[in-house]
Order: sequence, then structure tokens, then C-alpha cells
Amino acid sequence: MGKLILTAASSYKLVCYYTSWSNYRTGEGKLTPSDVDPFQCTHLIFAFASINYDNELIPGDQRDIESYKTFNGLKDRFRSMASTKAKRDRFIKSSIQLLRNYGFDGINLDWQFPTNSRRKFTWLCKELLRAFSKEAEETGSPRLLVTSAVSASKGIIDESYEMAKIANYLDFLNVMTYNFHGFWDSVTGHHSPLDQRTADDQLNTAFAMKYWQDQGVPAEKLILGLAAFGRTFTLSTTSSGVGAPISNVGKAGPYTMEAGSLSYYEVCLALEGKQIEWITDQKVPYGVAGDQWIGFDNKESIDAKVKHVKDNNLGGVFVWSLDHDDFNGNFCKEGKYPLVSHLRSILVPGTSADFCKGKNDGNYPIPNDPYSFYQCSNGVSYTQKCQGTLVYNPSCDCCNWPQVGVHP
Repeated sequence: MGKLILTAASSYKLVCYYTSWSNYRTGEGKLTPSDVDPFQCTHLIFAFASINYDNELIPGDQRDIESYKTFNGLKDRFRSMASTKAKRDRFIKSSIQLLRNYGFDGINLDWQFPTNSRRKFTWLCKELLRAFSKEAEETGSPRLLVTSAVSASKGIIDESYEMAKIANYLDFLNVMTYNFHGFWDSVTGHHSPLDQRTADDQLNTAFAMKYWQDQGVPAEKLILGLAAFGRTFTLSTTSSGVGAPISNVGKAGPYTMEAGSLSYYEVCLALEGKQIEWITDQKVPYGVAGDQWIGFDNKESIDAKVKHVKDNNLGGVFVWSLDHDDFNGNFCKEGKYPLVSHLRSILVPGTSADFCKGKNDGNYPIPNDPYSFYQCSNGVSYTQKCQGTLVYNPSCDCCNWPQVGVHP
């Protein structure tokens, strides 16, 4: 998987984050890299990597090295690293070395908080793309991807990004359209609504995606964020609707152990047997269990968000994160990875009938189509497409430049 840049035959991306700390949870909350189903998503991103005091990219945790698939990160020390060309050059050189050493396909920059450094981030994106392109030409390897996770908050967007400029240098942008409401609020509110309520004209997914487009970013480069977790509040009165007063964030779940947040499978546990309410104008659900108010996403709200992606010609959806979905299928009675599987079925449904029946799991060339390949998983066929003009080469099980080798 680390050797392949997987892009579904559909024009839409389904980008999935894997968090390294989920490997260190206990019991049924533990998700190891070997448990990740690589056939669910078109791109896998490993969170997080770090920057050391020499402005070099390093693994976020030495224990992560053996389990990297691809990666994300760089929250810490970003502003210092981007402040001068010399520091950026050192970072870029170390990035290429780390990416190639561990078989990664690209980098995902998490630039949310270093405000007042808009121009420096633009320079970083430009210089990364230039260096990655040069390295690809010199080595004959596919160019490494340059992507970024970006804010959905207008205030942070305006301070942190030269939006139209960075779009020239990034392959795609993951817009974090969640956490619109949280511990800082005094009343309940859904943290990832699709549409607005009267008082929340900017605190919603549709506004954020349109705002990025209005600033000159091509729609096909924008990836809508889906949270596989719910945000929770503790109610302070018997009122339990949207806008009800709260005394605190919600209680921590038994597996993720984070106050104010529950994984999707913990939501299923908390709301088992409870009535699910639907916020009609925002197209998202919530539920109440005692004094706990839980806003989350389900298949119905996913359908609405995917429709928004398709209606507005956006690039796809990303999921934060795989370990928050019911990855074992033990809690929600909807099978393994119910949210991601549902996303895949409606966003990138490309399959190839009976090709994989009786075949071992793996990748297979498609006759007369060097730019694509079949991906077999448990007898199910998926058609995958190499990036750009790359072709599938079965000898290395990778997508590569045509001159390196084209299957017959």
C-alpha cells in the first residue's frame, strides 16, 4: 500500500486518517496498522509526524516507524521552520529522505494555528512542490504528493492562508469541517452540520466549502471533512434540544477516554435503545442519554454530505479517523467500518464484477488499460486508477512512469 498512490476509478477521493495513538489503546478500542483495511479508502494518511529543533522531519514517535502507511502532521514548530528559506530547505530535504526511506506517497501539512505566517506557508508549499517534482525527474519515481489539512473557520482561514496561491501548489486540501461547536460553548450545538441554522451562518460545512471556493480554490481540490466521532455536552436543565444550556462537556467514553468526544462505536453504545433526533435544517442527527447530549454523523447525514460533494463538484471526502469508526463491527450492528464502508459505496463504488472471485488478495493488471489495475480483497473487485499519466507496473506492484515499464 505504501508503494501505491491509489486513486479510485471514480473522480472522487476517499481519504482516511489513521492515528498512531489508536495502536496504544487497550481492548476493543485498539486499532493496529495491520487491522486497517487498505481497500476501503483511496488514500491513507498516517498522523502525525513532527519537526525537530534542526527543522528536520522526523517520526512523531519512534514506535510509529514500523507501522507507517503515509503521513500527516507538522503542527509543532511550524512557524519557526517556515520562517527562512534555509530552514525550509532543510525541512524539504529531510522530508524527501523520510518519505522515500519508508515508502510513503506524499506529505500532508497540518497548518491550522500558525497565524500571521500566510506568505511563509505559501512559500513552503511552492518549494515542496518544486523539490518533489525535481526529485521525481531525477530518480524516475512518481512525484510525491503535496497536500494539506486546512481550517474550516473563517477567522483562521483569513489569517493563515493565501488560499488561491496555495491551491496552485497543493494536490488537494482537506477542509476540517467539524468541531464547529465544543467545550467553549454554553449551549448544545452540532459540531459538524451540513447547513446553517439562523444564528450559525458561518458555523457549517456548506459555508466553509463555498468560502474556500469563493477565494479561488478549484472545487475538485477541496476535500470535505467527515468526523467519525461525536461531540458531547452535559445538560444543565431538563431542556435537551439544540441550544439547550449545558454545564460542561460530555463524559469520556470507555475506550477513547476523551471528555467531550465519543467515537462512533461509543455513540452506538451510549444511544442504544434511545431515540435519534434529526436536525432538519442542518441535516445531522443527535441523541440524548440521561444528561448527555451527543451530536454525531450517521449514514443519513453522510448521504446528505456526499450529495453536497457531488452537487458542487468537490474533490471528495476525508474521514477523521479510522479508529473512531466501528472498525471491528462489534458495537453498532452495522458490520465493520460502517461509516467508511457506506462512504465508499456511494462515493467511489467502482467494482469489476467477478474478476477477483477465486483470486488471492492483491493487485492485478487490467488488459488494454495500463493506467488502471484491479484490487482484490476477499473476492471483491475494485478498479483503481494510477495518478495522472502513471501506469501500473506489476513487477514492482506500483504506479510508475511509462518508460519504467508498462504491462502488455
